[in-house]
Amino acid sequence: MVKIHMMKAYEGDFIWLSYGDMKKEHHLLIDGGVKECRERYADVIRVIFAKGESIEAIILTHIDCDHIAGACEGIAKVDAEVLQRTVKKIIFNAPEKIHNEILVSKNSGEYGVKEGIGFWEILKEKGIHNRIIERTIAGEIINLANEALLKVISPGEKQLEKLLDKWEAYEKKYKPVGHAPDLKQVKQNLEDLTRVQTGTDSSVNNASSIAFLFEYQDIKGAFLGDAKPSVCMEGLKKIAIKDAYPVDFIKLSHHGSISNTNLKLLKKLPTVNYLLSTNGHEKKVPSKVVIAKLIRNCQEENKPEIMLYCNYDWWESQYHNKYFTQNDRQLYIDTGVLKISLLDGEGTSVKDGLILYGK
Repeated sequence: MVKIHMMKAYEGDFIWLSYGDMKKEHHLLIDGGVKECRERYADVIRVIFAKGESIEAIILTHIDCDHIAGACEGIAKVDAEVLQRTVKKIIFNAPEKIHNEILVSKNSGEYGVKEGIGFWEILKEKGIHNRIIERTIAGEIINLANEALLKVISPGEKQLEKLLDKWEAYEKKYKPVGHAPDLKQVKQNLEDLTRVQTGTDSSVNNASSIAFLFEYQDIKGAFLGDAKPSVCMEGLKKIAIKDAYPVDFIKLSHHGSISNTNLKLLKKLPTVNYLLSTNGHEKKVPSKVVIAKLIRNCQEENKPEIMLYCNYDWWESQYHNKYFTQNDRQLYIDTGVLKISLLDGEGTSVKDGLILYGK
């Protein structure tokens, strides 16, 4: 059994994955959302500890704070004994010099340039700094409990070296570039956007994002962080995937950015199930071009439908239910070609042994 909790993380990513059987589960925490997620992140760790179970890995995909601020703040709030007895490893591509630029205030949870304590120092204080894997690159296969596997497909050596040389400030002012939809495109029909070219993400941080395949028994899924599709394509070669490799789901890169999804990668990892994490704040919703590409790929692969699983109703809340045109609804939504599911605490079964939740 695999359970994926798409935690409500505002405009960020925070995924809690559990796998195993009814007697004992193992856990992965993938990113931790924005700093407002810190209490929720800490609570998840405490719940796992109370059950006497282990976090096989805390995975921090890259250093942008919409992915890891909640994790950094949350870890600071958990007792050292709980962390030491629960967390097996931390996968985070950042050396000590970068860790110490990530400042956490143990009291207020706020960040500041001249105040707070470095994340590395927090890990030392908690006694888990020696559990960090500081260098994870494409081609590596990480063995987890119960024969689960992480097959890393991003970053490559080149992207990681560039991060260490030119990494972008962790606490930067957010500008919704790349993943925010052009307002003109929102007014266009999906069928007219299927041939629009996708862009290229120039972010050093995103290029270094950890992306991987998770495999357990007959469940296979791709967690793409904010990774670049070109890097993932090269990474798939490094784990000996040359032909199409069907997966049960893909967590879309960078909240559905036009710069982080392309047809080549969609065809290399065929699926009809896509996971999307965002509340749509500051128009951080999926590019309409990306949704058009998902539909186009579905049709070219002769699939009857695609499923888009979301942790927020961004298509309603941010555009007053006008994100999709009347033509979109008639051609794709009313016909069931595009199905959008708002995840909840009840859980949604994707296949036998795979359940998605929204929290």
